[in-house]
Amino acid sequence: MSGAADMQEGNRQALLVAKIVAMVVLVVVTVLCGSLPYVLNRWFQWTKQSPEETRSSTAVRCLLFFGGGVLICTTFLHMLPEVIEVVDALQECGSLAATPFALPEMLLCTGFFLMYGLDELMTNFVRRHQERLSRKESVASLAFERGRSIRRSVLVNPPVKAAEPVVKVEPQPPKDHHGHSHMPVPSGGGSSARGLGIILALSLHELFEGMAIGLEMSVSTVWFMFGAVAAHKLVLAFCVGMELLVARTRSSLAIVYLVTFSIVTPIGIGVGLGISQQVAAGQPSLPSGVLQGIACGTLLYVVFFEILTESHAGWRALLAAVAGFALMFGLQILSDEAEGDDSLTCS
Repeated sequence: MSGAADMQEGNRQALLVAKIVAMVVLVVVTVLCGSLPYVLNRWFQWTKQSPEETRSSTAVRCLLFFGGGVLICTTFLHMLPEVIEVVDALQECGSLAATPFALPEMLLCTGFFLMYGLDELMTNFVRRHQERLSRKESVASLAFERGRSIRRSVLVNPPVKAAEPVVKVEPQPPKDHHGHSHMPVPSGGGSSARGLGIILALSLHELFEGMAIGLEMSVSTVWFMFGAVAAHKLVLAFCVGMELLVARTRSSLAIVYLVTFSIVTPIGIGVGLGISQQVAAGQPSLPSGVLQGIACGTLLYVVFFEILTESHAGWRALLAAVAGFALMFGLQILSDEAEGDDSLTCS
């Protein structure tokens, strides 16, 4: 009995270490990917080209669609079956009442609509507060928004017009208060705090993605989810870095925005870690099951509203998404075989 208890404690410690390592690695790698455009600019001279030329990238589009395929597989073949298993176990143990509808799928839909509502709320918040930023911070935060939101990104959706007036960076003090192109330039640190608030609001998706990693209950599934989230987040980090570079954002401001974007997912991992640590190994957890279902719906929202947003995006998009799906499907099979029996039991 003591041998089994020691093994269980060892597995618990290994799981804790895996989640902490995932947090640290994700921060470091995200910052590196976000900084990569600045390094590559020495050779490609992107800042000397026109912004539209620089932003047009077939490779980035294919990587984003590849990440979409990865998240589709993760959502439907990994996370949703896990949520179904946990909910069934909770209902068998009497922790959850039986429902006349499919509760796991309902949790997924709840997460989807919750993220939809929060995204609209945060977008309205950003629009209202954008004009209160200084000119440099406004340009930087708009570039950040384009980089991390594929729907609005001109990195993967090049504009038809020659240039957008909102990204002009020539220092031009406002002459009146009537035109929308004139932005007030507040003094002090209030503008900086507001800018960081906008970046955090725009990074809300990544918090739930991190939570999906933190709620996993085995080392192999932690790294599986880490790979799935990283396939999406690291490409976004590159897009954010590219947009900040093309917008000629001040280096110190770009670093602050990239670091802020990088730490949101690890914070989500920490939240999930704290919740999962309260549960004994092999036992179903009500908070964990509910939050996993919501996180599952969040990933679904990210796939269909943030990545696969174009109708008839082309064969490249289809092939890239299928390649991402196939890769994670293969890893899912290998992960299940390595993990063995992990069925849940009542306490």
